[in-house]
Amino acid sequence: MTISNIPTAMFSGRTILRTDLTDVKDAATMKAELERVLPLHTHNRQQIRMLQEYFRGYHPAVQNRVKRTRTDIDNKITVNYAKSFTRDSVGYFLGKPVQYVHRRGSYPRQMDALRGALDAENKALVDYQIAEDCSICGVGYRGIFSESEPRNGTPLKLLRLEPQDTFVVYSSNPIKPPVYAVSQYEMQGDTSVVTYYNVYTPTQMFVFKDETLNGQDKLTGGELAVVSVTDINFGGNLPVVEYQNNMWRLGDWETETALMDAIDFVTSDGVNDIQQAVNSVFVALGFEMTPEAFATLSTHGFLNIANIPPSVTPKADFISQPMNADVGVAMREFLEATLRVIVGVPDRKTRSGGGGDTGDAVFMRDGWQDIDLVATAKEPYFIQAEREALMVMLYILDTNKQNIGSLKATDIEIRFNRNKTANIQSKAQVYTGLTSGDAPLAPIDALDIADLTNNEADVIMRSESFREEMRQKRITEQAELKNDPNSKQQGGSSVAGDE
Repeated sequence: MTISNIPTAMFSGRTILRTDLTDVKDAATMKAELERVLPLHTHNRQQIRMLQEYFRGYHPAVQNRVKRTRTDIDNKITVNYAKSFTRDSVGYFLGKPVQYVHRRGSYPRQMDALRGALDAENKALVDYQIAEDCSICGVGYRGIFSESEPRNGTPLKLLRLEPQDTFVVYSSNPIKPPVYAVSQYEMQGDTSVVTYYNVYTPTQMFVFKDETLNGQDKLTGGELAVVSVTDINFGGNLPVVEYQNNMWRLGDWETETALMDAIDFVTSDGVNDIQQAVNSVFVALGFEMTPEAFATLSTHGFLNIANIPPSVTPKADFISQPMNADVGVAMREFLEATLRVIVGVPDRKTRSGGGGDTGDAVFMRDGWQDIDLVATAKEPYFIQAEREALMVMLYILDTNKQNIGSLKATDIEIRFNRNKTANIQSKAQVYTGLTSGDAPLAPIDALDIADLTNNEADVIMRSESFREEMRQKRITEQAELKNDPNSKQQGGSSVAGDE
Protein backbone atom coordinates (compact mmCIF):
# COMPACT_ATOMS: atom_id res chain seq x y z
CA MET A 1 0.00 0.00 0.00
CA THR A 2 1.43 3.35 -1.00
CA ILE A 3 1.43 6.34 1.32
CA SER A 4 -1.17 8.27 -0.71
CA ASN A 5 -3.62 5.35 -0.63
CA ILE A 6 -3.84 4.93 3.14
CA PRO A 7 -7.52 5.36 4.11
CA THR A 8 -8.06 8.14 6.63
CA ALA A 9 -10.08 5.72 8.76
CA MET A 10 -6.83 3.89 9.51
CA PHE A 11 -5.57 6.82 11.58
CA SER A 12 -6.16 5.65 15.14
CA GLY A 13 -2.89 6.42 16.93
CA ARG A 14 0.60 5.01 16.75
CA THR A 15 1.35 1.43 17.78
CA ILE A 16 3.58 0.91 20.83
CA LEU A 17 6.59 -1.24 19.97
CA ARG A 18 7.57 -3.83 22.61
CA THR A 19 10.18 -6.54 23.10
CA ASP A 20 10.76 -9.47 25.43
CA LEU A 21 14.45 -8.66 25.67
CA THR A 22 15.65 -6.94 28.81
CA ASP A 23 19.34 -6.34 28.18
CA VAL A 24 21.13 -6.56 24.82
CA LYS A 25 24.91 -6.99 24.97
CA ASP A 26 25.98 -8.40 21.59
CA ALA A 27 25.51 -7.17 18.03
CA ALA A 28 24.06 -10.47 16.74
CA THR A 29 21.15 -10.35 19.18
CA MET A 30 20.53 -6.68 18.45
CA LYS A 31 20.63 -7.32 14.69
CA ALA A 32 17.97 -10.04 14.95
CA GLU A 33 15.85 -7.82 17.22
CA LEU A 34 16.11 -4.87 14.83
CA GLU A 35 15.09 -7.01 11.87
CA ARG A 36 12.03 -8.12 13.87
CA VAL A 37 10.88 -4.65 14.90
CA LEU A 38 11.53 -2.64 11.72
CA PRO A 39 8.52 -4.05 9.80
CA LEU A 40 6.34 -3.12 12.80
CA HIS A 41 7.71 0.41 12.77
CA THR A 42 6.98 0.68 9.03
CA HIS A 43 3.24 0.86 9.75
CA ASN A 44 3.76 3.81 12.11
CA ARG A 45 6.21 5.38 9.68
CA GLN A 46 3.70 5.32 6.82
CA GLN A 47 0.98 6.90 8.94
CA ILE A 48 3.31 9.58 10.31
CA ARG A 49 4.40 10.50 6.80
CA MET A 50 0.80 10.67 5.60
CA LEU A 51 -0.20 12.88 8.54
CA GLN A 52 2.71 15.22 7.85
CA GLU A 53 1.66 15.47 4.20
CA TYR A 54 -1.93 16.12 5.29
CA PHE A 55 -0.70 18.91 7.57
CA ARG A 56 1.22 20.46 4.66
CA GLY A 57 -1.96 20.53 2.55
CA TYR A 58 -1.99 17.27 0.59
CA HIS A 59 -5.44 15.78 1.21
CA PRO A 60 -5.66 12.66 -0.98
CA ALA A 61 -9.45 12.31 -0.74
CA VAL A 62 -10.02 15.52 -2.71
CA GLN A 63 -6.70 15.69 -4.56
CA ASN A 64 -7.05 12.19 -6.06
CA ARG A 65 -10.77 12.11 -6.78
CA VAL A 66 -11.89 11.66 -10.40
CA LYS A 67 -14.74 13.77 -11.79
CA ARG A 68 -16.87 11.85 -14.30
CA THR A 69 -18.90 14.72 -15.79
CA ARG A 70 -17.80 18.17 -16.96
CA THR A 71 -14.21 17.10 -16.47
CA ASP A 72 -13.07 20.50 -17.70
CA ILE A 73 -14.37 21.99 -14.45
CA ASP A 74 -12.68 20.13 -11.60
CA ASN A 75 -11.55 22.32 -8.71
CA LYS A 76 -9.66 20.55 -5.93
CA ILE A 77 -9.55 22.97 -3.03
CA THR A 78 -7.91 22.15 0.28
CA VAL A 79 -9.21 23.97 3.34
CA ASN A 80 -6.23 23.25 5.57
CA TYR A 81 -7.82 23.14 9.02
CA ALA A 82 -5.11 20.69 10.10
CA LYS A 83 -2.43 23.37 9.95
CA SER A 84 -4.70 25.88 11.69
CA PHE A 85 -5.53 23.47 14.53
CA THR A 86 -1.88 22.56 15.14
CA ARG A 87 -0.84 26.22 15.06
CA ASP A 88 -3.53 27.25 17.57
CA SER A 89 -3.22 24.32 19.97
CA VAL A 90 0.59 24.31 20.07
CA GLY A 91 0.75 28.10 20.22
CA TYR A 92 -1.58 28.10 23.22
CA PHE A 93 0.11 25.11 24.86
CA LEU A 94 3.72 26.25 24.40
CA GLY A 95 3.41 29.91 23.50
CA LYS A 96 5.93 30.54 26.27
CA PRO A 97 8.87 28.27 27.17
CA VAL A 98 8.56 25.46 29.71
CA GLN A 99 9.83 26.63 33.10
CA TYR A 100 12.03 24.73 35.53
CA VAL A 101 11.33 25.80 39.13
CA HIS A 102 13.17 24.60 42.25
CA ARG A 103 10.72 22.78 44.49
CA ARG A 104 11.98 24.31 47.74
CA GLY A 105 11.32 27.80 46.46
CA SER A 106 14.98 28.73 46.46
CA TYR A 107 16.96 29.96 43.52
CA PRO A 108 20.41 28.38 43.84
CA ARG A 109 23.23 29.04 41.43
CA GLN A 110 22.83 25.47 40.20
CA MET A 111 19.48 26.46 38.66
CA ASP A 112 21.20 29.39 36.96
CA ALA A 113 23.77 27.00 35.47
CA LEU A 114 21.03 24.63 34.25
CA ARG A 115 18.92 27.37 32.72
CA GLY A 116 21.94 28.96 31.10
CA ALA A 117 22.89 25.68 29.44
CA LEU A 118 19.34 25.08 28.20
CA ASP A 119 19.08 28.64 26.86
CA ALA A 120 22.39 28.20 25.03
CA GLU A 121 20.98 25.11 23.33
CA ASN A 122 17.72 26.94 22.51
CA LYS A 123 15.65 24.32 24.29
CA ALA A 124 12.48 26.39 23.88
CA LEU A 125 12.63 25.97 20.09
CA VAL A 126 13.20 22.20 20.36
CA ASP A 127 10.25 21.99 22.79
CA TYR A 128 8.01 23.78 20.29
CA GLN A 129 9.11 21.51 17.43
CA ILE A 130 8.39 18.41 19.52
CA ALA A 131 4.98 19.78 20.51
CA GLU A 132 4.18 20.31 16.81
CA ASP A 133 5.17 16.70 16.07
CA CYS A 134 2.92 15.49 18.89
CA SER A 135 0.02 17.54 17.55
CA ILE A 136 0.47 16.19 14.01
CA CYS A 137 1.73 12.64 14.53
CA GLY A 138 0.79 11.81 18.13
CA VAL A 139 4.46 11.36 19.08
CA GLY A 140 7.64 13.43 19.15
CA TYR A 141 11.27 12.63 19.93
CA ARG A 142 14.07 14.51 21.67
CA GLY A 143 17.73 13.62 21.30
CA ILE A 144 20.01 14.50 24.24
CA PHE A 145 23.68 14.03 23.47
CA SER A 146 27.02 15.37 24.67
CA GLU A 147 29.55 17.29 22.58
CA SER A 148 33.28 16.81 23.06
CA GLU A 149 33.85 20.23 21.48
CA PRO A 150 30.94 22.43 22.64
CA ARG A 151 29.77 24.96 20.08
CA ASN A 152 27.62 27.04 22.46
CA GLY A 153 29.77 26.82 25.56
CA THR A 154 27.83 23.84 26.92
CA PRO A 155 28.46 20.10 26.48
CA LEU A 156 24.74 19.54 25.82
CA LYS A 157 23.36 18.84 22.36
CA LEU A 158 19.55 19.03 22.19
CA LEU A 159 17.68 18.36 18.98
CA ARG A 160 14.34 17.29 17.64
CA LEU A 161 14.46 13.91 15.89
CA GLU A 162 12.26 13.16 12.88
CA PRO A 163 9.26 11.05 14.10
CA GLN A 164 9.11 8.85 11.01
CA ASP A 165 12.80 7.94 11.43
CA THR A 166 12.83 7.44 15.21
CA PHE A 167 11.19 5.06 17.64
CA VAL A 168 11.54 3.71 21.18
CA VAL A 169 10.97 0.04 22.03
CA TYR A 170 9.51 -0.74 25.44
CA SER A 171 9.68 -3.87 27.55
CA SER A 172 6.76 -6.29 27.44
CA ASN A 173 6.87 -6.03 31.23
CA PRO A 174 5.13 -2.68 31.91
CA ILE A 175 7.15 -1.98 35.06
CA LYS A 176 10.46 -2.12 33.17
CA PRO A 177 12.01 1.01 31.58
CA PRO A 178 12.40 1.38 27.79
CA VAL A 179 14.85 -1.18 26.39
CA TYR A 180 16.32 0.65 23.39
CA ALA A 181 15.77 3.50 20.94
CA VAL A 182 16.45 3.68 17.21
CA SER A 183 17.21 6.64 14.96
CA GLN A 184 17.69 6.08 11.25
CA TYR A 185 19.08 8.26 8.49
CA GLU A 186 20.16 7.93 4.88
CA MET A 187 23.42 8.74 3.11
CA GLN A 188 24.37 8.53 -0.54
CA GLY A 189 26.72 5.62 -1.14
CA ASP A 190 28.84 4.83 -4.18
CA THR A 191 25.99 3.29 -6.16
CA SER A 192 22.85 3.66 -4.03
CA VAL A 193 21.35 5.24 -0.92
CA VAL A 194 22.55 3.55 2.28
CA THR A 195 20.24 3.47 5.30
CA TYR A 196 21.94 3.65 8.71
CA TYR A 197 20.38 2.72 12.06
CA ASN A 198 21.74 4.04 15.36
CA VAL A 199 20.46 1.78 18.13
CA TYR A 200 20.87 3.08 21.71
CA THR A 201 20.65 0.96 24.84
CA PRO A 202 21.48 2.30 28.32
CA THR A 203 25.07 1.05 27.95
CA GLN A 204 25.83 0.64 24.23
CA MET A 205 25.33 2.19 20.82
CA PHE A 206 25.04 -0.16 17.82
CA VAL A 207 25.31 1.13 14.26
CA PHE A 208 23.90 -0.96 11.42
CA LYS A 209 23.58 -0.23 7.73
CA ASP A 210 21.41 -1.59 4.93
CA GLU A 211 22.44 -1.03 1.31
CA THR A 212 19.48 -2.95 -0.13
CA LEU A 213 16.70 -0.45 0.59
CA ASN A 214 17.86 2.40 -1.67
CA GLY A 215 15.55 4.89 0.04
CA GLN A 216 12.56 2.55 0.41
CA ASP A 217 10.76 1.48 3.60
CA LYS A 218 11.75 -1.82 5.16
CA LEU A 219 8.76 -4.18 4.99
CA THR A 220 10.21 -7.65 5.55
CA GLY A 221 13.64 -9.06 6.23
CA GLY A 222 16.65 -7.01 5.20
CA GLU A 223 20.39 -7.29 4.92
CA LEU A 224 21.69 -5.45 7.95
CA ALA A 225 25.43 -5.21 8.46
CA VAL A 226 27.15 -4.25 11.71
CA VAL A 227 29.16 -1.04 11.40
CA SER A 228 30.26 -0.43 15.00
CA VAL A 229 29.51 -1.09 18.67
CA THR A 230 30.39 1.62 21.20
CA ASP A 231 30.05 1.79 24.97
CA ILE A 232 27.99 4.76 26.16
CA ASN A 233 26.77 6.06 29.49
CA PHE A 234 23.91 8.50 30.04
CA GLY A 235 23.32 7.64 33.66
CA GLY A 236 21.47 4.44 32.88
CA ASN A 237 18.98 6.24 30.62
CA LEU A 238 18.40 6.38 26.87
CA PRO A 239 19.59 9.51 25.03
CA VAL A 240 16.39 9.44 22.92
CA VAL A 241 13.14 10.29 24.72
CA GLU A 242 9.68 9.72 23.28
CA TYR A 243 6.98 12.36 23.89
CA GLN A 244 3.38 11.30 23.42
CA ASN A 245 0.40 13.55 22.80
CA ASN A 246 -1.99 11.36 24.81
CA MET A 247 -2.42 7.80 26.00
CA TRP A 248 -3.33 6.55 22.51
CA ARG A 249 -0.56 8.50 20.73
CA LEU A 250 -3.17 10.29 18.65
CA GLY A 251 -2.57 13.61 16.93
CA ASP A 252 -4.85 16.52 17.71
CA TRP A 253 -6.94 16.17 14.55
CA GLU A 254 -6.09 12.84 12.90
CA THR A 255 -9.40 11.14 13.81
CA GLU A 256 -11.30 13.99 12.14
CA THR A 257 -9.72 13.82 8.70
CA ALA A 258 -13.04 12.54 7.31
CA LEU A 259 -14.76 15.75 8.44
CA MET A 260 -11.99 17.86 6.94
CA ASP A 261 -12.25 15.88 3.69
CA ALA A 262 -16.01 16.58 3.63
CA ILE A 263 -15.32 20.32 4.02
CA ASP A 264 -12.88 20.08 1.11
CA PHE A 265 -15.60 18.41 -1.00
CA VAL A 266 -18.26 20.99 -0.13
CA THR A 267 -15.87 23.85 -0.89
CA SER A 268 -14.57 22.34 -4.13
CA ASP A 269 -18.05 21.44 -5.41
CA GLY A 270 -19.34 24.89 -4.49
CA VAL A 271 -16.65 26.49 -6.65
CA ASN A 272 -17.37 23.93 -9.39
CA ASP A 273 -21.05 24.89 -9.24
CA ILE A 274 -20.29 28.58 -9.69
CA GLN A 275 -17.91 27.89 -12.55
CA GLN A 276 -20.39 25.54 -14.24
CA ALA A 277 -23.11 28.19 -13.98
CA VAL A 278 -20.81 30.73 -15.63
CA ASN A 279 -19.84 28.20 -18.29
CA SER A 280 -23.38 26.91 -18.90
CA VAL A 281 -24.10 25.02 -22.13
CA PHE A 282 -26.35 26.86 -24.61
CA VAL A 283 -29.12 24.66 -26.08
CA ALA A 284 -31.38 25.28 -29.07
CA LEU A 285 -34.57 23.22 -29.20
CA GLY A 286 -36.70 22.72 -32.35
CA PHE A 287 -34.67 24.59 -34.95
CA GLU A 288 -31.29 24.46 -36.58
CA MET A 289 -28.77 27.27 -36.63
CA THR A 290 -26.73 28.21 -39.64
CA PRO A 291 -23.24 26.71 -39.79
CA GLU A 292 -21.74 30.14 -39.22
CA ALA A 293 -23.83 30.78 -36.10
CA PHE A 294 -23.14 27.26 -34.84
CA ALA A 295 -19.37 27.71 -35.29
CA THR A 296 -19.47 30.98 -33.39
CA LEU A 297 -21.56 29.73 -30.47
CA SER A 298 -19.93 26.31 -30.18
CA THR A 299 -16.65 27.87 -29.12
CA HIS A 300 -18.45 29.07 -25.99
CA GLY A 301 -20.53 25.93 -25.37
CA PHE A 302 -23.44 25.01 -27.64
CA LEU A 303 -25.89 22.15 -27.97
CA ASN A 304 -28.38 21.89 -30.87
CA ILE A 305 -31.36 19.52 -30.64
CA ALA A 306 -33.36 19.85 -33.87
CA ASN A 307 -35.77 16.92 -33.56
CA ILE A 308 -38.18 17.47 -30.67
CA PRO A 309 -41.79 16.36 -30.08
CA PRO A 310 -44.50 18.68 -31.45
CA SER A 311 -45.67 19.40 -27.90
CA VAL A 312 -42.36 21.09 -27.04
CA THR A 313 -42.10 24.76 -27.92
CA PRO A 314 -38.86 25.61 -29.73
CA LYS A 315 -36.62 27.84 -27.66
CA ALA A 316 -33.02 28.74 -26.95
CA ASP A 317 -31.74 28.79 -23.37
CA PHE A 318 -28.82 27.90 -21.09
CA ILE A 319 -28.63 24.58 -19.24
CA SER A 320 -27.82 25.43 -15.63
CA GLN A 321 -28.94 23.84 -12.39
CA PRO A 322 -26.98 25.44 -9.55
CA MET A 323 -26.95 23.96 -6.08
CA ASN A 324 -29.14 25.43 -3.39
CA ALA A 325 -26.86 27.99 -1.73
CA ASP A 326 -28.58 27.69 1.64
CA VAL A 327 -28.00 23.94 1.74
CA GLY A 328 -24.32 24.35 0.91
CA VAL A 329 -23.78 27.03 3.55
CA ALA A 330 -25.66 25.06 6.21
CA MET A 331 -23.69 21.90 5.47
CA ARG A 332 -20.34 23.70 5.60
CA GLU A 333 -21.19 25.47 8.87
CA PHE A 334 -22.37 22.21 10.43
CA LEU A 335 -19.17 20.40 9.43
CA GLU A 336 -16.94 23.23 10.66
CA ALA A 337 -18.77 23.59 13.98
CA THR A 338 -18.67 19.84 14.60
CA LEU A 339 -14.98 19.69 13.70
CA ARG A 340 -14.07 22.52 16.08
CA VAL A 341 -16.07 21.06 18.96
CA ILE A 342 -14.28 17.71 18.65
CA VAL A 343 -10.79 19.17 18.18
CA GLY A 344 -11.34 21.82 20.87
CA VAL A 345 -10.23 24.95 19.00
CA PRO A 346 -12.57 27.97 19.32
CA ASP A 347 -14.24 29.53 16.31
CA ARG A 348 -13.49 33.14 15.42
CA LYS A 349 -17.18 33.78 14.68
CA THR A 350 -18.02 33.28 18.37
CA ARG A 351 -15.55 35.93 19.56
CA SER A 352 -18.06 38.74 19.94
CA GLY A 353 -17.22 42.06 21.52
CA GLY A 354 -20.67 43.00 22.80
CA GLY A 355 -22.81 41.84 25.67
CA GLY A 356 -22.64 42.50 29.36
CA ASP A 357 -20.62 39.48 30.39
CA THR A 358 -16.91 39.82 31.15
CA GLY A 359 -13.97 37.87 32.51
CA ASP A 360 -14.47 34.12 32.82
CA ALA A 361 -17.91 34.34 31.20
CA VAL A 362 -16.33 35.64 27.98
CA PHE A 363 -13.54 33.05 28.30
CA MET A 364 -16.11 30.24 28.38
CA ARG A 365 -18.56 31.74 25.89
CA ASP A 366 -15.94 32.27 23.18
CA GLY A 367 -14.67 28.69 23.47
CA TRP A 368 -11.31 29.36 25.06
CA GLN A 369 -12.11 26.98 27.89
CA ASP A 370 -12.06 24.16 25.31
CA ILE A 371 -8.55 24.88 24.07
CA ASP A 372 -7.41 25.38 27.66
CA LEU A 373 -8.70 21.88 28.46
CA VAL A 374 -6.84 20.53 25.42
CA ALA A 375 -3.60 22.13 26.63
CA THR A 376 -4.18 20.93 30.18
CA ALA A 377 -4.68 17.35 28.95
CA LYS A 378 -1.34 17.48 27.12
CA GLU A 379 0.66 18.65 30.14
CA PRO A 380 1.02 15.37 32.14
CA TYR A 381 2.31 13.47 29.09
CA PHE A 382 4.77 16.21 28.20
CA ILE A 383 5.96 16.44 31.80
CA GLN A 384 6.50 12.68 32.02
CA ALA A 385 8.83 12.71 28.99
CA GLU A 386 10.41 15.99 30.08
CA ARG A 387 11.41 14.44 33.40
CA GLU A 388 13.14 11.55 31.61
CA ALA A 389 14.97 14.04 29.40
CA LEU A 390 15.88 16.13 32.44
CA MET A 391 17.66 13.18 34.06
CA VAL A 392 19.86 12.77 30.99
CA MET A 393 20.58 16.50 30.74
CA LEU A 394 21.55 16.75 34.41
CA TYR A 395 23.82 13.72 34.10
CA ILE A 396 25.66 15.21 31.10
CA LEU A 397 26.07 18.59 32.80
CA ASP A 398 27.24 17.04 36.06
CA THR A 399 29.70 14.72 34.30
CA ASN A 400 31.19 17.69 32.47
CA LYS A 401 31.41 19.80 35.67
CA GLN A 402 28.94 22.49 34.70
CA ASN A 403 28.32 23.77 38.26
CA ILE A 404 24.97 22.09 38.85
CA GLY A 405 26.23 20.47 42.06
CA SER A 406 23.84 18.01 43.66
CA LEU A 407 20.83 19.18 41.65
CA LYS A 408 18.53 16.24 40.88
CA ALA A 409 15.49 15.83 38.66
CA THR A 410 13.34 15.36 41.77
CA ASP A 411 14.36 18.87 42.95
CA ILE A 412 12.84 20.51 39.87
CA GLU A 413 9.21 21.21 39.14
CA ILE A 414 8.19 21.51 35.47
CA ARG A 415 5.62 24.20 34.74
CA PHE A 416 3.86 25.62 31.72
CA ASN A 417 3.51 29.39 31.59
CA ARG A 418 0.46 30.00 29.43
CA ASN A 419 -1.23 33.37 28.99
CA LYS A 420 -2.20 34.73 32.43
CA THR A 421 -3.43 38.18 31.37
CA ALA A 422 -7.04 37.08 30.77
CA ASN A 423 -9.34 38.55 33.44
CA ILE A 424 -6.28 39.95 35.22
CA GLN A 425 -8.22 42.67 37.06
CA SER A 426 -10.42 40.12 38.81
CA LYS A 427 -7.37 37.99 39.60
CA ALA A 428 -5.59 40.97 41.14
CA GLN A 429 -8.66 41.68 43.28
CA VAL A 430 -8.72 38.07 44.45
CA TYR A 431 -5.01 38.26 45.35
CA THR A 432 -5.52 41.50 47.30
CA GLY A 433 -8.42 40.02 49.22
CA LEU A 434 -6.48 36.86 50.10
CA THR A 435 -3.40 38.73 51.35
CA SER A 436 -5.24 41.36 53.42
CA GLY A 437 -7.55 41.27 56.41
CA ASP A 438 -7.17 39.66 59.81
CA ALA A 439 -6.17 36.22 58.49
CA PRO A 440 -4.15 36.76 55.28
CA LEU A 441 -2.78 33.87 53.26
CA ALA A 442 0.86 33.51 52.42
CA PRO A 443 1.67 35.29 49.13
CA ILE A 444 2.75 32.04 47.47
CA ASP A 445 -0.65 30.46 48.19
CA ALA A 446 -2.54 33.60 47.18
CA LEU A 447 -0.70 33.74 43.83
CA ASP A 448 -1.54 30.11 43.19
CA ILE A 449 -5.24 30.52 44.02
CA ALA A 450 -5.58 33.76 42.02
CA ASP A 451 -3.84 32.08 39.04
CA LEU A 452 -1.65 35.10 38.31
CA THR A 453 1.50 33.09 37.53
CA ASN A 454 2.84 29.55 37.24
CA ASN A 455 6.09 30.49 38.96
CA GLU A 456 5.00 31.73 42.39
CA ALA A 457 8.33 31.13 44.16
CA ASP A 458 10.38 33.17 41.69
CA VAL A 459 7.79 35.97 41.63
CA ILE A 460 7.84 36.24 45.43
CA MET A 461 11.61 36.09 45.54
CA ARG A 462 11.99 38.84 42.94
CA SER A 463 9.32 40.87 44.75
CA GLU A 464 11.19 40.59 48.05
CA SER A 465 14.44 41.46 46.32
CA PHE A 466 12.79 44.46 44.67
CA ARG A 467 11.33 45.69 47.97
CA GLU A 468 14.73 45.41 49.63
CA GLU A 469 16.33 47.26 46.74
CA MET A 470 13.75 50.06 47.02
CA ARG A 471 14.25 50.22 50.80
CA GLN A 472 18.00 50.61 50.39
CA LYS A 473 17.42 53.24 47.74
CA ARG A 474 15.21 55.28 50.08
CA ILE A 475 17.80 55.06 52.88
CA THR A 476 20.49 56.28 50.49
CA GLU A 477 18.32 59.15 49.28
CA GLN A 478 17.52 60.23 52.85
CA ALA A 479 21.21 60.11 53.78
CA GLU A 480 22.10 62.25 50.77
CA LEU A 481 19.39 64.76 51.64
CA LYS A 482 20.59 64.90 55.25
CA ASN A 483 24.13 65.71 54.11
CA ASP A 484 22.97 68.24 51.51
CA PRO A 485 23.64 71.81 52.78
CA ASN A 486 20.73 73.10 50.67
CA SER A 487 18.22 70.91 52.50
CA LYS A 488 16.74 71.37 55.98
CA GLN A 489 15.05 69.09 58.49
CA GLN A 490 11.34 69.65 58.86
CA GLY A 491 9.42 67.52 61.27
CA GLY A 492 11.94 64.69 61.17
CA SER A 493 11.97 64.42 57.37
CA SER A 494 14.37 65.84 54.80
CA VAL A 495 12.83 68.39 52.49
CA ALA A 496 15.10 69.88 49.84
CA GLY A 497 15.47 73.63 49.28
CA ASP A 498 12.02 75.03 50.19
CA GLU A 499 12.45 78.70 51.00
